[in-house]
Amino acid sequence: MSLTNVSASFQEKFPEATEFWNLKSLYLELAKQKLNSTGRETELTPVEKACLRGLLCGYSPKEIAAVVNWTCGAISVELTKGLYRYVEALTERESNTLKTWRNIPKWLEAAGYKTPAPRQDWGEAPDVSAFYGRTEELNTLKQCIRQKGCRLVALLGMGGIGKTSLAAKLVKDIQDDFDFIVWRSLRHAPPLKQMLASLIPLLSNQQPCSVLEDTNLLISQFIECLRVRRCLVVFDDIEMLMRSCDRAGHYREEYESYSDLMRQLSQQPHQSCLLFNSWEKPLEMELLENKTCCACSLKLDGLPFKAARQILEAHNLSGSEPEWYRLITIYRGNPLALNIAATTIKEFFHGSISEFFSLNTLIISEPLKAILFEHLSRLDGSERQVMCYLATHHQPVSLNQLRNYFNLKEFAPLNSASQLINVLQSLERRSIIEKIANTSEMAFTLQPSVMKVTKEYCNV
Repeated sequence: MSLTNVSASFQEKFPEATEFWNLKSLYLELAKQKLNSTGRETELTPVEKACLRGLLCGYSPKEIAAVVNWTCGAISVELTKGLYRYVEALTERESNTLKTWRNIPKWLEAAGYKTPAPRQDWGEAPDVSAFYGRTEELNTLKQCIRQKGCRLVALLGMGGIGKTSLAAKLVKDIQDDFDFIVWRSLRHAPPLKQMLASLIPLLSNQQPCSVLEDTNLLISQFIECLRVRRCLVVFDDIEMLMRSCDRAGHYREEYESYSDLMRQLSQQPHQSCLLFNSWEKPLEMELLENKTCCACSLKLDGLPFKAARQILEAHNLSGSEPEWYRLITIYRGNPLALNIAATTIKEFFHGSISEFFSLNTLIISEPLKAILFEHLSRLDGSERQVMCYLATHHQPVSLNQLRNYFNLKEFAPLNSASQLINVLQSLERRSIIEKIANTSEMAFTLQPSVMKVTKEYCNV
């Protein structure tokens, strides 16, 4: 291949960088730094320009090498001896201070070379003006997205635990890191074709897509949008795509293409992130988290005492310190359950936690009961058997106790240890049981509110 053809070949790589970066100015300024470094007046080479565009689009050196058909070692030498040093000089940093290639777009954006037009479509995202706690979880998620560059992030936990609010707070906090914010609720279970056909024109300023397009083609077009722009896409309520009466994490047959989307989003190079919320953990996340550093999940537990108390205090309740603690413990710091309980206490007990406890019974509101019944209705037969047994025991039940019980009952699906463990793992993925690990033997139990509703559900 002639030098002219080689140059033209490199010029064709990573063209999407032209949309958001002032490349003409960058080429000129970096060429000046090259002159200062080498003493020779010259432009950036075609490969240097291609590497720069690739880095600006979120490609790693290894991914750039694959695109330009060079070895990783050759690209690494080009970057280490040249482009990295020029960028350090241009951004007035000491030589050899660049720790990761991901700093290149950050430094150049801070220096004013990026020209994005931020766009946002918040869909049904909730208002988070009143937000309590979750500092540690927010920091963990920010680290996943900012430092680790995760392309797929899952927020998991039972209904009412605050996944949607935390996601909205996170997006508000990091929105300036992205060119485009899109929030979509999956409450009505849209088919993937329909979802992508609406998102692709939004992210690319193209004509509407046809839902008649091949699903794989739509996925490819969507990922290309995520390469061109740095997008943060949120899918809320993914559990609506999951099967009922089956183990946790399985998509309904007509929604299995969402699993393909998740897999490709985590494995293909792009500069964006898909964040999703779910009651249960999709099975592909188990595999993707182990295979790649570009996927991560966070399971939400209840709020700690201080943040949970802030929710209750906002309702102007009165009570002693032990009563506050008891109320928060009963509902396990679940924000929805606490808000509903606080409303009930205010309306029927004059805001007195003491009067509420004088009834000596656990009150489960209809909205909370509906959520818990929805959780329980998704269980398969073996999961129901385990839940009904746990609901009759106020103390944690060990694995051996469970094995002995189901062996005596001769309930075939739970006769072996492996079958029982699979069921317990599925219930854990649903965030509906509590695992107690601080005993001599692993044990399992239910939250008080889950226990009461499960008793009613199982008629025990």
